[in-house]
Amino acid sequence: MKLDKIREILNSYDEAIKRLITLRMSIIPLVAYTKMENNLPLFQPKREEEIYKKIEEFSNENGVDKELLKNIYKLIISNALKIEEEISDNPNNTVIAEDIDILKLDNITKGFKELDSILNVEIPKIISNIVNDENLKNYNLTQKATLYYNKKIKLEET
Repeated sequence: MKLDKIREILNSYDEAIKRLITLRMSIIPLVAYTKMENNLPLFQPKREEEIYKKIEEFSNENGVDKELLKNIYKLIISNALKIEEEISDNPNNTVIAEDIDILKLDNITKGFKELDSILNVEIPKIISNIVNDENLKNYNLTQKATLYYNKKIKLEET
């Protein structure tokens, strides 16, 4: 059934989104400690404005509802600030404050280096190739993806 195939794709992307949000939130303790070390305020409205400006640019370029993305990021930023405040209130209660020399971090380091490369090099390169495809220059990324997945689902049905 076509809907089942579409939902499989959605489910795989939902998993990726959840994992990426988890990765993003994992950096928040580092942000909190850096702000504390440098006597910076936890809430920085200028940074938030920068994020929303980039969201608007991204939305305009890719055909994604900017209010949807902005609302998602409002939740992410709000949660990040909550984590920062908790760390600020009790800075010794995080993994950063723990003595982790006994752990073997080589495998973790290797895995995250590979992940960083995929996120920062491979995915942007692939998306850039898709966005700059001359055959579909009048379509935004969302429209191109819709065309791709429509064709993919139809091929899988035959």
